Amino acid sequence: MTPKELLEAAAKLPTVASLDEELSLIRGIRALDLADIAKDLASFTSLIELVQTSHAGNGIFEMGEAEEAQAVDFFQWLKSLEQKLGMPLTPYADGLDLTRAELAKRMPR
Repeated sequence: MTPKELLEAAAKLPTVASLDEELSLIRGIRALDLADIAKDLASFTSLIELVQTSHAGNGIFEMGEAEEAQAVDFFQWLKSLEQKLGMPLTPYADGLDLTRAELAKRMPR
């Protein structure tokens, strides 16, 4: 699947997807071929933004320990691609690196 094809499929999801849908999208993004990503950075960054928007609206509040690890790992993976692709990606993924503990400190109940 190419970034554009995945983006077209992801467009059918609600803006704020369920945590399961968000994690499924992350798995789909991570399965993309690096050469395809490099050819279509616009679709790739749009996919990251979809995850970020959904995560900020819902996922960050639903995640448990396992989901937290997947989100933080996805952020680190994006960071590792920055040099390979020659562009910053983490600005599109704001908040995906937040742990539940960091969120609790920022948003005490």
